[in-house]
This record gives sequence, C-alpha cells and structure tokens, in this order.
Amino acid sequence: MCEVNSRNFKFLYPEIKKKLQESKFCSIDAEFSALDPLPNKKASIFDTPSERYSKLNANLSAVVPLQVGLTAFSFDPKKNSYLGKVYTFYVQPASFQYIHRSFYMQTGTINFLRLYNFDFNKFAYDGIPFMNRDQELRLRDKMSTDEVSEINNSCKNALEEIIDRQINQVKNWYAEAPIGTTLVLPKVCTEGCSNEEIVFFVHKTFRSMCKNLWTYMENGEFVVKKVSPEEYSKLNSKYCLEDETIDNLLGFSKVFRLLVELKKPIVGHNVFQDLLLIVGNFETALPEKYLDFKKLISKLLPNIFDTKSISYELKPMLPKEKQWIDNGLNIIFNYFKNGFGRVLATNSPAIEMDDPQLEYDHFHNAGWDSFCTGYVFVRLAHLNIYQKYPSSKRFVPSELIAGLEQYKNRINIIRGSTSYINLDKADPESNRPPKLVIESLKNRPVNVAQVTALLSTYGFVEIKRLPYQKYRALIAIDNYANARRILTHFNTNDSEYRISKYHPLRHSAGIRVIFVSCLAVSSAAVLWFTFR
Repeated sequence: MCEVNSRNFKFLYPEIKKKLQESKFCSIDAEFSALDPLPNKKASIFDTPSERYSKLNANLSAVVPLQVGLTAFSFDPKKNSYLGKVYTFYVQPASFQYIHRSFYMQTGTINFLRLYNFDFNKFAYDGIPFMNRDQELRLRDKMSTDEVSEINNSCKNALEEIIDRQINQVKNWYAEAPIGTTLVLPKVCTEGCSNEEIVFFVHKTFRSMCKNLWTYMENGEFVVKKVSPEEYSKLNSKYCLEDETIDNLLGFSKVFRLLVELKKPIVGHNVFQDLLLIVGNFETALPEKYLDFKKLISKLLPNIFDTKSISYELKPMLPKEKQWIDNGLNIIFNYFKNGFGRVLATNSPAIEMDDPQLEYDHFHNAGWDSFCTGYVFVRLAHLNIYQKYPSSKRFVPSELIAGLEQYKNRINIIRGSTSYINLDKADPESNRPPKLVIESLKNRPVNVAQVTALLSTYGFVEIKRLPYQKYRALIAIDNYANARRILTHFNTNDSEYRISKYHPLRHSAGIRVIFVSCLAVSSAAVLWFTFR
C-alpha cells in the first residue's frame, strides 16, 4: 500500500496515471472531516431520494476529505489473478488567496478516526492540495487581472521575513555572478516550499528584483539563476508561474480528473456520501436539485458499482445458513477472505495487493478500505455468474462486470424511503412498509422518546409528530416483518396505545380540513342552486 502526500505526489503521479490507465476497474473510499454536522439535517426513514440528497448536500457543503483511498485493479489471465495497486492519499483544501475555505471538523468524527489510528499530522502537514473547477476558474481570473497580490497574502509576515533574510545575499551574488551560474537558497525551501502562496510570491519578488534573474525549484530546493536576456525570454514564455502554481494547487484533483477522463468502472461500498464529497471538492459545487446531480454524476462517472447495494441483491441467492451476517464492508470481506465465502464458488480468481508484506485489518484507512471494496466486488461478481457456466470456466473482468450490469449505478441508501437510487434512470418506488400511526388511548399526549424506546425492541423505528395532533404520532419502520409484529402486538396486548396503518384522510389534520372545507363549499353550492 503506497502512502501519497505532498512530498512525493509529483514523483508518484506518472506511476499513478499509468496504473489507472492499465486497470480493469478502480475502487475508492474516503475519510471525512465530519459526517452530519447539521442537527436539523439528519437522515430519516421518511426521506425520499430527493430529500436525502438535499440533506446530504447541506451537510457536506462544508465538509472536506482528509484521506482518499484508491485501488487500481489489473488482471493476469494466465494466473486468473487480480492485483490491486493501493494508494492512500492524504489531502487538504488548497490554500491561496481568493480560494481559502472554512470547513467542519466534527468531534465525533475525530474520535472515530482516532480509534483507528488516523494520523492527523499527515493531513495537516503533508496533505496534497486540491480545488475544484469553480475555484480554479476564480483563481485564474484573479491572476489574469493582477488581483493576486502580496498585500492579500495570508502569510504576509512570513513572506517578508524570507525576502528580507535573502535579499542582500541574492543582490551581492548577482552583481558578481557570470551569466549561467546558479545560487541555491535552502532556507527559502525549508520555510516556504509547503506554502504555495509564499513560494509564488518569492518567485515573483526575486524575478523582478534583478534583470534576467530566473528562479525555479530543483530537488526540493529554491534556486536562482542569472541568464541572458534571450534565455529569460524563452524561459518566461515556456514556464508560466501562474500555470505552475495552479497545477500545484490542483494536486489530487488531477487524479479525479484522470478517473473522469478514463471512464473506468468505479466501485465503492455504500458510496453515496463519497460521491457527493468527491464531486463537490474535486469537480464543482453540488447542484441544488437532485435530478441535476444525477445528470452530473452520470456524465462524470457513468459506470459506478456499489458493493453494499449489490450484496443486498445477491445475498438471497444463498441458503440462509450460508449467508454473510451483515452488509458492512469488514464483515463481507472477512466472509470471502477467511469464512465460508472462500469455498462458495468454484474456480474463483486470486486477489492480492501489490504489497504482500502488508498486514491486513486496517479498516477505516481509506486505502485499505478501497482494496477491500474491490476485493468484495470481484467475489460478488464471480458469485453472481459462476453457476451459469461450466465449473472449469475462467472469467475475464469484462465478463464479471457485464454480469452485474443490472446493478450498475444503483447506489445504496441507508434507511430511506427506498433502499437504493438509480443514477442514470428513474428511482424505484418505495419498498418500505406503509407508515403507521400510534394513538394514545388514555387521553395523554404521545411522548416521542418513550414510544421510540418502547418500539425499539421490534427493530429500527422512527417516530415523528403529526402536525397539530398531540395524541397521535407517525411511525416509520425499516422492514415488513417488524411492522407486522408491531401491529399484532399493539392491537391485541396493549391498553395504552393503538397502532394502525396511516391513512391521510383519517390521520392528517391538514387533509381533513381541506376535505371538510371542500365538502362545505360543495354543499353550499348545491343549496344555492337548489333554492335560488
């Protein structure tokens, strides 16, 4: 597993590009700075796909990725073997005037990541910068109109200290130096190279300080070179400081753009939030409308597979005693790696990481999770298709992926009105049980917290007050079996509450008012025509 940061990103980028180009599919994962920072935008079983998108959009608008995992899977047909090249990227928002960002750091998320030994220093000190296209266009515009200035530099004092400390040395050297000679300024690199804004203005300051003085970075060191007027003109036209700076600030966004360009199948596990996060941070601000988001993501990444959604669909293929017990990534991975899934399907391909020395079980490291996601994807794809052919047959990646075509762009939704959404077609109708209504039989207002605790023994439930009604509340349940158990129990054994199926005309005060009003108007109209 290869750890990529701001120090080695430029060196590793050509290799990353080559691995992605050669891959049969790629799997992704991300660790966030926060998950649900807005208390009034909590997910609910009552959510339609559009409502869930709206809540996630609001929650994630000020959330950034701290770590991105990406695994490029290649295939060796002779060995019937997949090899995953795993990259773990530490990333952080680019810092430069006009594109500075504020974002949420949620204490619950920090504590969760700390449990899994997340290194926050690597995010803070070595994070690869990124920005989306909106930020890039804004910064290019400001640079083209010379609005980017030392005056607006957020590290103005640090910049002035670096210049003041080096200016006399550079001027004295320049006065005596022959054309073609260079001077290395190690202190500039040590104190400023990780700050693109400082480096940008150091380049600009020294280039304008002396005539035909060129500057560049080499082997991590800041170098000044005295050149001829002709060479300066060539260098200045060939190497644009503004373009180089923006390229550095784009950082990890270039990897995302490469994925968009290549259009490889992308695999994630429970990937909805990851998709919103990576599009919003690496491509463009998320659209307000859900349907516009679906169009955007289908254009950018048209071949997405969600292993959580697929696992729900394929699980019933197996006898109950042989099914995985939960659809969490770690559970399904261990099921196929070390459990019954190892011998479930004949002639399964081998799946290995490029680094066989790496220890397993690093869940919630984005790189490791991305590998596990790809591993599960291959196992599920093989399970889906192997029984339809002779046991000796080996499947190439295109056959396995084609076998899952019906699940492409079907993205899992955690406890919403539907269990998944379709990114490139209409969403399915709700497959949740009809909503129920709980009514107090003792003329006391329904206590939501008390009722939630009471019903929690029947599975996951959610209680919501009905407008203008103290003695009734709406109940949403995650599956039909639990709904039947609740209805049976409370209609036969309980003397305090009655629970029935929700009916808008009987249970909605608003609809009843409208109905009664319409009835009254109709009756009045009939009387008027009768007796006029």
